[in-house]
Amino acid sequence: MDMARALSYPQSSTSELLRSLTRLGYLHYNRYQRTYCPTARVALLGAWVEPALFRGGAVLEALDHVAALVGETVLLSTAANYGLHHLHVVQGGAQSAVIEHAAREESLLHSPQGRLILSSYRDRHIRSALHRLNADEPDPARRVSVNETLEDLVALRELGHVVEPEVHANGTGVISILLPPRRGIERLALSVVAASEAIRTRSGEILAIMQEQREHILPLEARTVPAGPQRLGHDPALDDGVDPFETEMGRLDGAQDNHEPRSLVA
Repeated sequence: MDMARALSYPQSSTSELLRSLTRLGYLHYNRYQRTYCPTARVALLGAWVEPALFRGGAVLEALDHVAALVGETVLLSTAANYGLHHLHVVQGGAQSAVIEHAAREESLLHSPQGRLILSSYRDRHIRSALHRLNADEPDPARRVSVNETLEDLVALRELGHVVEPEVHANGTGVISILLPPRRGIERLALSVVAASEAIRTRSGEILAIMQEQREHILPLEARTVPAGPQRLGHDPALDDGVDPFETEMGRLDGAQDNHEPRSLVA
């Protein structure tokens, strides 16, 4: 209603426009607070029109460098509305590079990037999301054991990256790592998509390049955090006591803390 009044639009039209932007991955809707907020995809709106004018941010530079160094296609992805959304694509320069498209959606639970992002959440958030994903899955064969999947995701959290040579039936694989967390921003995954054989033979080389580029976008304060034991679901980049699942309105209170992170809330 605030937006309808500000824009002098009918309430029904405003609601439909907001729902449409949410479906397209430009907005998150928090059903608990009944608020909308923009996603990282909004920041990339102009990047494909005229790269020389709109590029230059640390994340997009990292994608460009990875694509140039490995010659394969690079993706930037996030979790939104219980799905995996590919926000941005840099096509690889190699003749055999896989063709990908921005705005494509995949299953959060049945994609390497989706599982990696899920693994970064607190255990109770993962469990809640798994119940929701199972409930929304129409194919019984694709529903998962919550306890077993939670154990797998905790192990993946410790590993910190995914290397899967066989992901799609067309013979392509994925290597994916998480980008540094930023307060108020959904978790982002950086991935290289390539032919299965390239993933098998070059995984070590490609992963090292991705991790090196990740260091260039780490906040300065995160680079100076001393090594030490980590709590599950805790990232040293946020070692100032701020929870990585804070909302725009501030720290979640006890009553809300069992709800999913903002990047999943639909």
